[in-house]
Amino acid sequence: MAVASSIAEDFDDEFLTCSICLNLYEDPKLLPCFHTYCQKCLEELANNSTGFSRGRRFKCPECRTDVELPCPVFSGGVDKLKSNFYINKLLDFWKLRLSNTSRVQCQMCESHTQAAAVCGDCIKMLCNNCVTAHRNTKELQHHSIITLYDLENPTARSRYARQIHCPKHKDQRMTFYCEPCQCLVCIYCTVDEHRVGQNHDPKDLEKVAPKYRDSIKRQIKKTGEVISQIKQQVENFDREITATAANCDQLEREVQRHYEALISKLQQEKQEMITKIHKTKRDRKDELIREKNNMQRDLKKTNEGLTFCQNILDHNNDTEFLFLRKEMKARLSQLVSQQTGKVPSVGQRPLTFQPSSLIHVSLGSLSELLNFSINVEALAVESLPCSVTVTTDTADLTGGDVTPQIEVTSPQGKTTLIRTTAHSSPPLAAGKGQTSRVRRAWGGVWRPQESGKHTLGVCMGAKKDLGSLTVDVGSNNTRPVLRFGQKGSQQGQFDTPIDVAVTGDKLYVADTWNQRVQLFDLRGKFYSFFSTTANAVSLAVQNNGTIAVRSWDEKGGDVMKFSPSGKLLHKFPLGEYCTNPYGLAVQSDGRVVVADYGNHSIFLFKADGTLVKQVGGQGQGEGQFDEPHSVCVDKEDNIIVADKNNHRVQVFNKNLNFRHKFGQWGIQPQDMWCPMGVSADSRGNIVLVNIGGNNGSVEHGKKLQVFHSNGIWVSTISSDGDKLKFPQGLAVTEDGHVFVADTRDHCIRKYKYM
Repeated sequence: MAVASSIAEDFDDEFLTCSICLNLYEDPKLLPCFHTYCQKCLEELANNSTGFSRGRRFKCPECRTDVELPCPVFSGGVDKLKSNFYINKLLDFWKLRLSNTSRVQCQMCESHTQAAAVCGDCIKMLCNNCVTAHRNTKELQHHSIITLYDLENPTARSRYARQIHCPKHKDQRMTFYCEPCQCLVCIYCTVDEHRVGQNHDPKDLEKVAPKYRDSIKRQIKKTGEVISQIKQQVENFDREITATAANCDQLEREVQRHYEALISKLQQEKQEMITKIHKTKRDRKDELIREKNNMQRDLKKTNEGLTFCQNILDHNNDTEFLFLRKEMKARLSQLVSQQTGKVPSVGQRPLTFQPSSLIHVSLGSLSELLNFSINVEALAVESLPCSVTVTTDTADLTGGDVTPQIEVTSPQGKTTLIRTTAHSSPPLAAGKGQTSRVRRAWGGVWRPQESGKHTLGVCMGAKKDLGSLTVDVGSNNTRPVLRFGQKGSQQGQFDTPIDVAVTGDKLYVADTWNQRVQLFDLRGKFYSFFSTTANAVSLAVQNNGTIAVRSWDEKGGDVMKFSPSGKLLHKFPLGEYCTNPYGLAVQSDGRVVVADYGNHSIFLFKADGTLVKQVGGQGQGEGQFDEPHSVCVDKEDNIIVADKNNHRVQVFNKNLNFRHKFGQWGIQPQDMWCPMGVSADSRGNIVLVNIGGNNGSVEHGKKLQVFHSNGIWVSTISSDGDKLKFPQGLAVTEDGHVFVADTRDHCIRKYKYM
């Protein structure tokens, strides 16, 4: 049994119950694994152990940790284990409370009076008279006593403790600690066995305990960090288990489809072969019958001619014989020549069946019968998605189909795979004498990462080159599809716009130095504005239309909430907690998230401004930041932070508990350089804007990037065609566009990213 988590559990019967005997603890002993059991229960457990170490070694019933006693049980092995003084203290409280409901007699005197207190030195229940005697007796005045009336007083309970007395000097508390011996001693021992010298240095407990307490605290902290790492590893295992299961399930489906297709093809080939055999059987039979009939007719003619000649001979008429001899000779010669010139079609080599040609049908032999074509539905442009379809006309495979994939080879020779999903298609009409055919189609999304000629080839499993297409990918200068605004104070003009937000078909712009919020449609058409009476730095829009604005002033600024019409509903100050608040986000329940780059922290507030949690501190560890400026929430209220000077993104759950991080500094398309703004779309993508910096004399890194929620890089939208000067806030739309506020250019740009 572990230590209670709070004093509120002091009188929990389950906590005070031994899990072996299921009774209240009696002489509770603490195992090295910190589980507690009765001394008697442990002695029985040790005696019941088997093997060479019987009576000396056993396993903890709770965690199965090996426990080895210092000596056999009969020599007091279990008794040498440490007592659980906290459990003993709680048992004293329990007995004292019990005396209030059932008569528990004093254990000090023979008055049989009801107990009203407990002594931690005497370890006895005391009546009121014995309590008075303790307090009036000089030798007993220092004993630790708690009365029934003080039991509900937390301070009194915390002062009470069972005292440890010296085993050699029974009446003396062990109030000193000998560091070289690492043991508790009494005051008599300090002048006897543990006198100060080369091997002994007893010190007062109050002087020694803080040092060792701090040491244990540091170890607890390190252990907590290890536990956090283990939990992260467990989460990684869970994710790996889930990914493995999904991968295997997908593979199983592919195998099922593959072999269903093979079985279907084999069934078709089987039927075709049987049909051929039946036709051969029928044709061969007809041919043989026809030849047989012809042979029988010839035989009849030959027999008739032979019979006629034989009769002439039998007549024995020389005149008749010589008269017909010439004709008889000619006829017999004719009959002989006709029969010897014919070779009967019997005894021919029989038809044979070679099963290996069918048994070893593989994916390759099946796919060779398929003719694929590839089509890219729109102009392929670097970094932007385009749809790719694969079609084939093949026999109706009623048993399933094998899914083709598209292998893309870039101009640099790098290959990537586009996975496809099946599309439904109507069957093709069969021509006269043809087998019914079905047009099958599959579709996928391709996002090329460089310009130039790419080769798209169809493959199924290990079989490749089943169809190909060469596509010339155009260079993407990513000029914005829309740009509006210029410096000024008129409608549609801006003075240092820092942040934007999108909800439905409306765009909200924090027009900072004009101290207002302007509303536009998604085509940049002005709707309206409302004043914020302070510099509007960041904004977010709740599901109910409430607009949250983070304003700035010399006191640190406020979080203000406005109605959709611009009426101020509520506000709360940030100066008590924040030094340089910047980014703002609002969760679905109205809680407010604020990024403070001065404190290197993220704050989570209730809707009314009550602080819920703060995470941060300057550093590079998990949950530490270096000037975080922007924050957003996704559809599940996870908190996503652009950790600017750490060149990374950190993701927390809705209660601001760390989940994962990704990103690193660099000039490659997938690298980050001072991410300043962040937004998340409903598909789980994270869109990031970087303000970049100078690499020598060359400026790099002002770019928009798209990542999956797990941190995998999707694409980079450069700004070569329309230079961003100082991009900060951004917001995504449901149709795959992103609005970016450029503070130095005093304008809003809109890009396509999906």
